[in-house]
Amino acid sequence: MPAPAAPPPAASRPKIDFSRPDRRPVVPPAPAASSPAAADPLDLSSRPAAASPSVPASAAAAPPTPRGPALTRRQDRRVGGREQILLSVKEPTVTLTRVQSAVGHLTIEAVCSAEVGDLRLGAVYQFRSGGTSTVQHAGGNRFAPSSRRPVIVAGSEEYERLSVDLRQIRDIERISVYAFSESRTPLVWGGTLVLDTFGGGRLELPLETLYQSTVAVLLSLYNLDGELVIRAEMESIVGDVREAARAYGYDRIAWRDDRSPVD
Repeated sequence: MPAPAAPPPAASRPKIDFSRPDRRPVVPPAPAASSPAAADPLDLSSRPAAASPSVPASAAAAPPTPRGPALTRRQDRRVGGREQILLSVKEPTVTLTRVQSAVGHLTIEAVCSAEVGDLRLGAVYQFRSGGTSTVQHAGGNRFAPSSRRPVIVAGSEEYERLSVDLRQIRDIERISVYAFSESRTPLVWGGTLVLDTFGGGRLELPLETLYQSTVAVLLSLYNLDGELVIRAEMESIVGDVREAARAYGYDRIAWRDDRSPVD
């Protein structure tokens, strides 16, 4: 029987010379720092500190803006008991108190001489319900509306006058008072429109600044939350009563002619 083959010789290992002076132990590299994205969201110590907002140098160096004068609320002009107030184009409005707006009658009178002409007073009015019409004195007393308890009465005693029943003023939205020539001859304006309020207060509106015309709107009354605001208008109108009413927004009136509405 043949003898078994001898195993192959083992690979020889390289010899390490420990006598070499430059042989040093190998130090493992330090682990890489973790990126912010991989940081633990619950570890508050790992979050970067919030950067403070930067202030532009121009803003920091800008001087403070000076403030303007303080705004003041405009106070309504009021008329006290026994007080007289002159209405004008520069100061046209007066607000009556709730008592002055609701007690008794508001009397409007045209204190004029005969040199003015055949001046007559009238009013165009609008109810809160939407009804609109006119009342004017021409040859006899007229009422608005024609009922047992009129809201506005137009008549004449010594002077032309209108009387507004303030007990019913809650039904009124607004009133515009006008004057016109009964003969359609241009009026030479003069005199004063006088309003007497509850408690003896008095408003006066001079009429001499109007231009010659056959009709002019003198003042308006507005019912604002139970208080009457009176405003001087003082505007001469080209045309007649119909054009005066339309100029102030009373455009829901049907007219029989240029002076008389359809009842």
